[in-house]
Amino acid sequence: MAWPQSSPRLWAILGLVCLMFTLVAASSSSSSSSSSSSTPSQPSPSAEVDLICHTEDPSECYPKVFVPTDAFQIVHPDQDIPPGLHVRLNIYTGQKEAKINVPDETNTELEGLPVDSSVMVVDPPEGEESAAQIPVGAPAYEPVGQIKEPPKGEESDTFFKSLEILQRGLNLDDALKELQELSHDIYYGLKIAEDYETVKNLLCLANSDWRYRSDEKPMPVRRMAQASSILAGALQNNPKALAEVEKHWEKFNGMKCDSRDGHDMTTSAFHVFVSGSGPSHIKARIGALKALLKSDVIRKDFLAKKGMKGVFDVLIRYYQPEWEPVREKMALLVQDIFLDEDQGAKLGEWPGEEQREYRDCQGDCTGGGEGPYSVCADYWLGVVSARNKEVGDHWSHELFQKYIEVRKGATVPYEKFRSEVFEEYMKSGEGAAHKVSPPRDEL
Repeated sequence: MAWPQSSPRLWAILGLVCLMFTLVAASSSSSSSSSSSSTPSQPSPSAEVDLICHTEDPSECYPKVFVPTDAFQIVHPDQDIPPGLHVRLNIYTGQKEAKINVPDETNTELEGLPVDSSVMVVDPPEGEESAAQIPVGAPAYEPVGQIKEPPKGEESDTFFKSLEILQRGLNLDDALKELQELSHDIYYGLKIAEDYETVKNLLCLANSDWRYRSDEKPMPVRRMAQASSILAGALQNNPKALAEVEKHWEKFNGMKCDSRDGHDMTTSAFHVFVSGSGPSHIKARIGALKALLKSDVIRKDFLAKKGMKGVFDVLIRYYQPEWEPVREKMALLVQDIFLDEDQGAKLGEWPGEEQREYRDCQGDCTGGGEGPYSVCADYWLGVVSARNKEVGDHWSHELFQKYIEVRKGATVPYEKFRSEVFEEYMKSGEGAAHKVSPPRDEL
């Protein structure tokens, strides 16, 4: 086959084209190799991140470690939060949110809100007096507070009418009944205590029957008990009322309700037993006495006039069943007024340090004149507790325990002293306790 004349030239062009393709391929291969060598291979994200999935739906999964962005995102309760993030609680949804922390970033959500411009309080220098200066003539601070007057009405009218009746000595039964019902009110209790004549008449009614009796018609003991109940109701838990009675007390010293009375009004108030009294009357008198003894002034007068003798007369003389409630109430008086600091008692006022030997306290329970109220309390309180040893919750056990704690110290077991007392008591025979016929109510 014959080739055309121009064939050498054609072959030259074809060779040039092949060379160009070769160079381009080599360059592309070199570029790809270079790019491949400069960019390391990255593993699959799923191979690096731990996910938390509560359902089988993959779209509900989220990373175990919270991944922050520049915007706040919800942080799930079981996600771990990396340190250094800006974390907040969305007050509308209650969910925790976090984002990348940007120092000195301005919170645009707070723009336009009022700014607190309160004055900063600076502590004064050391040594400078910080106590507030009380103006001259300022009224004294009263922790009790002001007692509000009840609204005007039938109750108020009845109360003041009853006070007037009591002062005049007319129709006493109705007046005492009304006052007994209203005396527990803190306002009416204060009004009773403020009036000197009212307190005087109530004490006379409670202490004896001379003031309101005649030979033909003796006053019933019921009135005596009512008067005592009124005093107790007016003064109990009413410090202002008690303070008013304190103001009258000095005037009552030396004053008698009747010339035939053997004692003045204050001494008679301390004597639990009066002519014609029985369990119900004495129980009411104990309530009035306890309310009075909350006063430091009156309690000091009570101890100076040997008022504890009447207390021990109740505690150790009468063992009849009808007297048990009376004795228990008197035991609570002794505890709350003299032995139990939690009830407001001021320890150290009674009992005294001097006590007789047990053997010197035997016999008549009046103790030979001095009486167990001052020097034989160790012995006779122990005897009462020992006589009721088989009754586990008898009032005498707690009374003797409180007494021994004050006398000997809180760590001393009272049972030890009770055993010693009872052993000495039994040596003298059962007749050591003087048998006394108790008085009865004469209604």
